Amino acid sequence: MADPYFRDALDEGQTPLDPDEARGLKLGWVATRTDLNDAEGENILHGMRWARAQIRRKDVVVNSEAFLRQLHERMFNQVWDWAGTFRQTERNIGVAPYQIATQLRQLFDNAHAWQEFGTYPLDEQAVRLHHQLTFIHPFPNGNGRCSRVMADMFLLRHGGEQFSWGPAPHGPMVRQEYLAAIRKADCGDIASLLAFVRR
Repeated sequence: MADPYFRDALDEGQTPLDPDEARGLKLGWVATRTDLNDAEGENILHGMRWARAQIRRKDVVVNSEAFLRQLHERMFNQVWDWAGTFRQTERNIGVAPYQIATQLRQLFDNAHAWQEFGTYPLDEQAVRLHHQLTFIHPFPNGNGRCSRVMADMFLLRHGGEQFSWGPAPHGPMVRQEYLAAIRKADCGDIASLLAFVRR
């Protein structure tokens, strides 16, 4: 099943999962990276359908910790038992685990202010939301994919159109271009990421 929001790891064919990768895995038949990509891709599509239904409800606040947690859970709950749960360990990227909730609260407060005061154009608001979610890296895995869906739901809720997330098809070269744009955004230059998401 194709994952329209990229895989967090490049397709490594029939590479076996190592024990750390398999920790928390719900599906006994998943033994390789290809198996995992297929299972996650199907689960992500279910999560996206759930999200689209939610944003039509007036009482749902898209840019909120509650929505983020529920979205991540819906996107990965058929594959991982930690879906929707913030990570408890340090990673080579992301803020310290004890900072996750505070950083998310600040980000979502900022996103509300961007909307209220028209601080940035809508596309830029969504790109900044996506980038900061990726930077915070709240979950053990699936952060990039979840943050891309969050950005799209933010756009749809506020009358915009989903991003293309780069030229189709979304293969390894597109992913590398995306990661290069993310690294520039990490240094304060979001122009490349803004251009990429509408290509």
